[in-house]
Amino acid sequence: MRVGIDYRPALVNREGIGRYTRELVRGMVEHGFDANLGLFGYTLRSKRFSLAELGLRGTKAELCRLPFPSRLVPGLLKLVSKGVDDLVGGSEIYHHTSYNRLEVRKAVEVCTLHDCIYLKENADYLDAGAAERMGRAARELAQRAQRILVPSEFVGAEVVLHFGVWPTKVTVTHLGCDHMARQIPPEGFPKAKSPYLLTVSRVDNRKNHLRMLQAFEGLVREGFPHRWVIAGPPGYGAENFRRALADSPARERVEWRQDVSEAELPRLYGQADLFLFASLNEGFGLPPLEAMAAGTPVLTSCVTSMPEVCGDAAWYCEPTEVERIFEGARRILSEGELAEDLILRGRQNARRFTWRETAKHTLIAYRRAMEPEDENAPKLRRSL
Repeated sequence: MRVGIDYRPALVNREGIGRYTRELVRGMVEHGFDANLGLFGYTLRSKRFSLAELGLRGTKAELCRLPFPSRLVPGLLKLVSKGVDDLVGGSEIYHHTSYNRLEVRKAVEVCTLHDCIYLKENADYLDAGAAERMGRAARELAQRAQRILVPSEFVGAEVVLHFGVWPTKVTVTHLGCDHMARQIPPEGFPKAKSPYLLTVSRVDNRKNHLRMLQAFEGLVREGFPHRWVIAGPPGYGAENFRRALADSPARERVEWRQDVSEAELPRLYGQADLFLFASLNEGFGLPPLEAMAAGTPVLTSCVTSMPEVCGDAAWYCEPTEVERIFEGARRILSEGELAEDLILRGRQNARRFTWRETAKHTLIAYRRAMEPEDENAPKLRRSL
């Protein structure tokens, strides 16, 4: 079974979709599946990772990379009467890893839908135009794919409810965090000279930085000596946070680092006294798991996918209530036994999530996608 994968996010994206695509392929290489992989990498943007960093050096995976603008690929395919599966040397399965679907000629299509933040009820999370485009693209992927991969049961339920696909068409493939665990020394990192809380995420409305800032101001008033380090670029609504930060009495204690390299992240995670992640909506929520792998206690929200992913290893808060965020942070920072218990549980929980397992379940999903469709199977005719 030869598989084509949209590998463009792996080359240029340093956030969730890029991490997912890189580590999924790395996991397949560990399973000895590399000789069956054709990785589609047509993009004019400069790649951010070397072959060694991608885990492709010395493997049999074929990276089909041409410096060609992605936006022109659909026209190119139409001009030469080919599909993207032809551009990777032919494949029986083609896996769309992002919402940018390209035409497939013969291969069976599989897609990953990472979340549903573009739905109308989530109107404050994205620009209206971007939400409309993403929603249209996700619906098309859901309708055309023989198998839909989702990172959590939460997203799977949303896909079934909103896109009208039959539940048996959906496969949950949890993400991994062992990429972080591999970079943490056995003895851990030395304690930071200046204590801090850490949040790793894009700064946008969905990530709830405004309320986390108010909770942090409460910690400062209580006399905690911590800084708050935010690692992530600006996103939709970042100007709201920027204005609030400029007016905040705690602004001198907030360090917003908009361009943190992957090499810096392990130490940044490992030296934090608390990982703060009161997000309003997550399809999976990888940063809390990365923090757990690094041995840092986690405070996160009790909504969407977070309880599914973090289990009993995090302190949960209602993300719309500043007082609950503040109280959770205050307790973890002041109660040593609680923090140590969360660290222990977090490390145990993080070990459950490996990219090798993600790859294994993805390969199983590919084989299921190849099975003939039962014409008598029930179908949902409309969204619920």
